[in-house]
Amino acid sequence: MGVIISTDSACDLFPDLYKQYKIEIVPLYITVEGRTRRDVFEIGPDDLFVNYEKTHRLPKTAAPPPADFFELFKKQVENGNDVVHIAMNSKFSSSYQNAAIAAQEFDNVYVVDTFTLSSAQGLLVLRAADMRDAGMSAKEIYDKMEIDKTKIRTNVLLDTLEFAYRGGRATMLQMFGANLLKLRPCLLLDTHGVLSVRRKFRGNFTQVCKEYIRFVLDQPNMDDERAFVSTTGMDQSLLDSVVRMVKESGKFRQVLTTRAGCSMTVHTGPNTLVLFYKEK
Repeated sequence: MGVIISTDSACDLFPDLYKQYKIEIVPLYITVEGRTRRDVFEIGPDDLFVNYEKTHRLPKTAAPPPADFFELFKKQVENGNDVVHIAMNSKFSSSYQNAAIAAQEFDNVYVVDTFTLSSAQGLLVLRAADMRDAGMSAKEIYDKMEIDKTKIRTNVLLDTLEFAYRGGRATMLQMFGANLLKLRPCLLLDTHGVLSVRRKFRGNFTQVCKEYIRFVLDQPNMDDERAFVSTTGMDQSLLDSVVRMVKESGKFRQVLTTRAGCSMTVHTGPNTLVLFYKEK
């Protein structure tokens, strides 16, 4: 009997980290201009905003139905495996609830509501994979995930509030004020899954990105195991310099770089930058 770690496609462990760590993925569904496709496997973030400047309509995201999770769980249980499923923030999506509904049919499937998403969720998934490889049981991994999820830190730097506004996560007044003052907000996603504005940066995007990285690296009590630098798409040379800053800080033994997938990109827009890490 083995332990299978699964997650939804909001985890952003792409293009190949999920394969490297042997993670099972249940994709969300993305609808662009009336056509619905499976996240990652049939559509990627570069496909989202092809006609956005003309339509100003955001793509829509939808959680996998319980049947999608049931199919995966049933297959693994019939193969003699236990399953730990690590789900995206239940306040942003019904992905967790649908996985929990499917898991009710089995005694050995455990579902974690991470209250986060993107590479913060990915950090937890990789932690779970490490525990699996160390020989821990599914129940032991689940119990540890319930503790570790309270230690994940997510500060999201936005280039613009436009996409948050169009997705219903910012008011017109907030967007207008930020644009008028040329502010770039840093949003805190807390461990209860709630977004708030933590800080506002002012200046050109290159300058702000580096100031943001210095701000996050100055935070206390960082776990030195692993961090993610994730973006929804930005200038490669700027991204390289930001990653170099994180590596040269010596704060982490492993620094991974990911391109955020459809779920995060739809709601934050291009040029979003996040340094995800865990506290001790």
